[in-house]
Order: sequence, then C-alpha cells, then structure tokens
Amino acid sequence: MSDIVLVDGARTPHGTLLGSLSDVESVELGRVAVDGLAERIDLNPAAVDWVCLGNAIQAGIGQVPGRQVVVESVLPETTPTTTVNEASGSGLRAITLAADRIASGRVSFAIAGGFESMTRAPWVLPGLRDGKRYGDVTLKDSMLLDALWDVSLDVHMGEITERLVDRFGDEYDLSRRAQDEYALESHRRAARAIDEGRFDAEVVPVDTGRDVVKRDEGPRPDSTMDDLARLSPSFRPEGTITPANASKLSDGAGVVLVADADAAADAGLEPMARLVDYDFVYRAPDEFNEAVGDVIERVLDTAEVEVDDVGAFWVNEAFAAQSVYVMQRLGIPRERMNPYGGAVAFGHPIGASGGMLATSLAYQFVADDIEYGLVGMSLGGGGAVMSLWQRA
Repeated sequence: MSDIVLVDGARTPHGTLLGSLSDVESVELGRVAVDGLAERIDLNPAAVDWVCLGNAIQAGIGQVPGRQVVVESVLPETTPTTTVNEASGSGLRAITLAADRIASGRVSFAIAGGFESMTRAPWVLPGLRDGKRYGDVTLKDSMLLDALWDVSLDVHMGEITERLVDRFGDEYDLSRRAQDEYALESHRRAARAIDEGRFDAEVVPVDTGRDVVKRDEGPRPDSTMDDLARLSPSFRPEGTITPANASKLSDGAGVVLVADADAAADAGLEPMARLVDYDFVYRAPDEFNEAVGDVIERVLDTAEVEVDDVGAFWVNEAFAAQSVYVMQRLGIPRERMNPYGGAVAFGHPIGASGGMLATSLAYQFVADDIEYGLVGMSLGGGGAVMSLWQRA
C-alpha cells in the first residue's frame, strides 16, 4: 500500500436490540459518528474529499443512506459520497475503498466506516406488487432477510457455523463448553474495559431525545457457566450455538478519517495508525468461517508479519465457535483475541462493525504498547476481509 494513515476515529456506544438507541434511526447514528469525528479533528470539513459508508439493512431507510448521513452532517453538501453494502464487512470495506482511492491519488482525506440500526429494521411484504386475491400474507423480517440469512443455501448463518463445528469438532475443541467459556470471557473483558474507561475517548454520546447515551450496552459479566449452559441451542435441537455464544443484535455507528500520510503531515495532523495492507478471501458460502483464517494468513504472509508480532486481533465475534476455531487454527493467544471484549458481548451492528472496530484499535494503539493490530470479519456469501495496521 501507499503510505496511508488513520488520523482518528469516532463511534457511538453499542446499543442492544430494543435498547437505549432503539428510537434513533440508522442514518442519525451515522450522522452522530461523522459529526463526532469532524469535531475532534483540526481539519476544515471542506477538506474531506470523499465519504464512504457501509450499511447492510437498507430496507425502508430511504435512497442512498450514506448520502443522507453526509447531507445531515457538518460536511458540505458537495462532499462526494458512496454507500457500501457487503453484509458484515460493509464498514471495513468502506475503509478499504477509501484506502484504494487515496492510493490512486484521487483523494487526500476520506471519512469511512458504517452505521446500522438492527432495532429499526422493518418487516417487508414481498410479492404484493400485483396484489393478493386470496390466502395468507407473510411478513419477512428485513434484519434476517438482508443480513443474517444465506440466500444461496437458504439457511441462517448460525446453521452454517454449526456445520463448522461438525467439520472441525474432532480436530479442534469447538464444543459447547469451549464456546461458552469464550463468550463468558468476552463479556467479562468488555465490562471491565467499560468500567476502566477504556472506550471513553473514542465514544461519541448519542442524544436520543429522552437521554444521552454514553456507554456501551450488552456485557453481562455476572453470568456464570451454569447460566449459559441452561440456554437452548438456537439452530438445532442438539446444537452448540446459543444466544449467549453468538453475537448480539445491536445498533451503532463508527467512522475513521483515513488520509495520505504527506497530506496529513502538511495539515499538521498526527495519525494514530498506518495501514500496512488488507485483503479478501472467498470460499463456498458454507465455509465463510474458514475464510477468516485464510485471510489472516494471507495478510500476515504478504506483510511478512508473524502472529506473535500482532498485539491485538480485533476480529469480529460473529460466533464464538468461529473465534475459537480461528484462534486454535492459527495459534492466536486468547489474551490478544479481542482484548477488550467483542461482538458476543457488545453486539454486531452489521454494517457498522468495521468502523467501530477500527476506531477501537486506533485508540488501543494510543493507550497500549503494541506494534501491529488486525481488524476484520467474515462476510455473508463465503468471504472474509482483514486489514493490518501498524502504530504510527
């Protein structure tokens, strides 16, 4: 890559499904993150050359939602904008597209990330364009249809992850207990990080009209293994995946300012991180979990960086089974895998997670003595995306 830097980031708190952010539309969450970022950077908003925002559940939220965010924000209405929909990878894909655009010399400063309200996702009525003369009409949940369901296989992403357990249960410990242990630790790390104020600097408060939300929702540190063991499997009667060891449904937004390093220096901006490289891997749709391991290997091999050199793996916890599989396959120490908790505790607001995770890693570079960090996730349809960053 060209010398591309992450100057700063901003994210909203994570809001649980029907939680504190439930009255806030997804576009408004995006606007809060963009304005929060603009306010903390000593750069004229007119200097932002391009905005790229991910959003996965777009049913009913209006034309080009990324553009709506920019029009409502402090950025000039003339700021070019692109909306990206690549399921869970939407926010990170937006960041990689911004990096490509900077590398091409077309822009110097770009805001990128994503936003999502799973709470506000509507139900839809397919097939009514030509009317319905007789019989029942079935509502479809756009959150499930547009974000959590593999169309090629006609199954939930959770069922595909149960198939991962089937394939690798003998080679790795992907048992229900191993997943629950991972999930419980994620909750405890997240709660501890919140209490210690780890996220205070990166979070932008959200005014809901009723109150101001400043802290992440979701973590349940007081749960026990017995509590988790009592939950029924979600996708198979004898399955291993439950609501406790899968990512929560949630709301949120996160964006970063990426820039050409020379342009940032000329503007007097001190970056937090440098983008080393990124990559994608695709497999068959029912192997999206394995693709996460593939893409981490590829990015590290290309950069000639070892697993032991990476201080933090901010790899989205779509399912604890996926995280446990990737850790064991690649030999990632547990203390470096989502060191301050992950989506099992906080939630996974689909299109927003890439921007939120990138923001958290950037602030970890400032707070902790680590040299390299990874941000990435699996993608619906069999893929995964991963980005490698270095402390600036």
